[in-house]
Amino acid sequence: MLVNADNLPHEVRYTKTDAVISAIGATLLIVSEMLGALVAFAWAVGSMLGLSETPIVIFICVMSVPGLVLSLTLTRRILRVEHSLRDSGNF
Repeated sequence: MLVNADNLPHEVRYTKTDAVISAIGATLLIVSEMLGALVAFAWAVGSMLGLSETPIVIFICVMSVPGLVLSLTLTRRILRVEHSLRDSGNF
């Protein structure tokens, strides 16, 4: 006998707000991993070049600026897609 899944009490239905919150969480995860890798890369390159501590920190700050710009662009794009999906009704 097959059970109709639409009537099960434990079935979870996600709202459009849940999708936006999930997209923000996924974006934060991706951005934090990207910035962590960028900082590690800048630290490794600065150490291989034989820089002291202060120039390494400056190098990390300079290398982080493009990473922050890219992360803001990625966040805007993801939220734009989620917003368009939410408004289109094809969710």
